[in-house]
Amino acid sequence: MGWYVLFVETGSEEIVRKYLESQFCQKDLYSFVPKRLVPEKRNGEFYSVVKTLFPGYLLIYTKMTPSLYYELKKIPRSYRMLRNSSFELDKIYGRSQRKPNFPLGEEGNTDAYYDNFFSEIDEVEIRQILNLINDECIIEYSNVIVENSIIRVKSGPLYGMESNICKIDKRKRRAKIALDFFGGERQLELGIEVLSLGNQGMMVVHENLSGC
Repeated sequence: MGWYVLFVETGSEEIVRKYLESQFCQKDLYSFVPKRLVPEKRNGEFYSVVKTLFPGYLLIYTKMTPSLYYELKKIPRSYRMLRNSSFELDKIYGRSQRKPNFPLGEEGNTDAYYDNFFSEIDEVEIRQILNLINDECIIEYSNVIVENSIIRVKSGPLYGMESNICKIDKRKRRAKIALDFFGGERQLELGIEVLSLGNQGMMVVHENLSGC
């Protein structure tokens, strides 16, 4: 079993996920769409909005096989597997939707023979995302203190990840973080609450300042 990325039509991530949920047993194929809670300003007021973390990407956990690969290719609004040498597999078999007759691998196991066609997401990379999301697959706000250009995360999903924070935008109430994912560095904007140390202890402050 491993983690993979399925490219889907942007905006259809949840549609494809629900389709997979209805077609596959969860223990055989689990899928989810990571999301983030971010503040957006409308008419002078801030509102919390849930947005897809990686538009057009669906994360799946399964035992990838040639048979499953060709099943996934038939799913409406899905395109292809990300970082997957199965493009060569398609080329060999003329990009046919028909399942080809695969030669047998060791002990007659075709799946083992074709394991090299499918590339998993690195365990360290996927663990970063799994540690950030809640039970609803959403990255919630983190409580952050900024003093003399030093950033400290008091609580929330970014706790202990100060070294990943590139920039704090107090005006937009967002933190830009850098993660190694999909084989390269990704910069993501996550929602935050900026805290201040006052006489009454911790309190939320919203300054019209940008940067850190």
